[in-house]
Amino acid sequence: MLVALAWCVIASCAPKANIKGRVLADGKALAGVLVSDGEQIVTTDSKGRYAIRSTKKDSVVFVITPSGYVCSSQDGLRPSFWAKVDAPAGKVEKHDFFLKKEDQSFYTAILTADMHLSKDPRRDDLERFSDIVLPKIDSIAKAASLKGPVYTMNLGDITHDVYWYEMGFTGEDAVEYLKEVGYPTLMYALSGNHDNDGAIVGENVDERAAWQYRKLWGPSHYSMNIGSDHWVMLDDIIYINTEGQGKKAPGIKGARDYDEAFREDQLEWLAKDLSFVPDTARVFICAHCPMLVCLKKDKLKLPEEQVAYVDSLLSRFEKGAIHFAGHVHRFDVCDCERYPSFIQYALPATSGVMWETPKDCPIYAADGADGGVMVLSSEQGSEPVMNYHTYRYGEKYYRIYDMNEVGKAYAAHPGARLQQERFGGSRLDYSLPKYRNWVYVNYWGWRPGHTVEIYEKGKPLEVIRTINEDPIHNFSFDIPRLLNPPPHVHHRAEEKNNHMFRAKASSADKEITVVIKDENGKVLHKEVMARPKPFSLNMR
Repeated sequence: MLVALAWCVIASCAPKANIKGRVLADGKALAGVLVSDGEQIVTTDSKGRYAIRSTKKDSVVFVITPSGYVCSSQDGLRPSFWAKVDAPAGKVEKHDFFLKKEDQSFYTAILTADMHLSKDPRRDDLERFSDIVLPKIDSIAKAASLKGPVYTMNLGDITHDVYWYEMGFTGEDAVEYLKEVGYPTLMYALSGNHDNDGAIVGENVDERAAWQYRKLWGPSHYSMNIGSDHWVMLDDIIYINTEGQGKKAPGIKGARDYDEAFREDQLEWLAKDLSFVPDTARVFICAHCPMLVCLKKDKLKLPEEQVAYVDSLLSRFEKGAIHFAGHVHRFDVCDCERYPSFIQYALPATSGVMWETPKDCPIYAADGADGGVMVLSSEQGSEPVMNYHTYRYGEKYYRIYDMNEVGKAYAAHPGARLQQERFGGSRLDYSLPKYRNWVYVNYWGWRPGHTVEIYEKGKPLEVIRTINEDPIHNFSFDIPRLLNPPPHVHHRAEEKNNHMFRAKASSADKEITVVIKDENGKVLHKEVMARPKPFSLNMR
């Protein structure tokens, strides 16, 4: 810590500084504020001044907002915590930052991911966002604002690169749309794989293809302090876009492929950033791609040495750390014994499955969860509280299936039969006799340590946690795409999830009770299910 502070003081006083400015709060100079160019981090002096001798490699300068303050915003959507650095390295440029005090002893963060806005008339994504998603976010923000400030943390893929040129709807159009519909909070964003320009190929494509994101949202990595918490936004997508390969969509010149990894210079910056954070703070690490693969124990999506390094950086924080991610379009909540310093919450897409579910049924995620957003409430001195708010039902965390009725639907639906003919053993066939009298619980609210108990007329049944596909996801996404293939379609094996629980009942009509408990044995949910329970895309 002392080494980092000494280094920053030296950096702030370095000769030939080429980025300078002041940080002001409510018109007054603010001392001790951290400012970064994406590589170095310096502190403001007693007059609020900072100075960086920068390579200008990242073409940005930004303030790491101190606790109890928020940056101004020119458009009510994007906080003005950063500025574009566009002069040559040998030229001095000046950028000031303007903060205002804000009581953050209690605040709320709405976590969104994978909005995939595209203006595609086939999916009506803009209309569904404004008619279904936005009213829910509005109501959450309105209620939460009575207790304290509300922010949105967007985990990437605000747009969908395939449609930038096909639909004429780019990242810039998405920003204008969100402003036009009156998105209710400031939004901190990070870049996802679909936020890159697929028309750009060749050398240094990772940086060049992100030009629009950087123009609109700023740094590829940054952080801010909110209340007693420290939030870090990172980019773990290294864009490749192999030329001449991939989907032949209008304007797209490459495969839109990418590596799931951090840049090494970004990890170097992360170490510097965290060196200023006290051990007593809680740290939230946000990125588009999750680090862990919860479906397969101890499997990683990012390079092992990078996950181990991030874990080591987080190890000194007494309250632990939470890693938030999107990308997988489903709940993927897990921890890992090898990396004990953080727990991972990969969240379902705000768009469900990219707005591909039928318009006459609810929005569902890829794991069968009802579409919604995660809401985190943080009060100083208390553990954060996280609740999942679905668009249709409010807080909802599970669904119970009577597999006898599910089996009848599979047997009767021509799409399900075609699926079996075409893909055979790669797809589950719930019409088979082996699924009769089973009860399945898709508990997407599952966390490590939670348990699901299933009773038949008061008698406990053996509960097995299984990795299986959700039938509603199959009927609302895969089968419709098989019967009526949309553009850019692909078919795959079942979309598995790690939060399906099942038990076999003794008959087809006895009452079932499901009890869900947390790691301390506290009952979180209890439901009595009369059988038979009909299966449909609109079931509760």
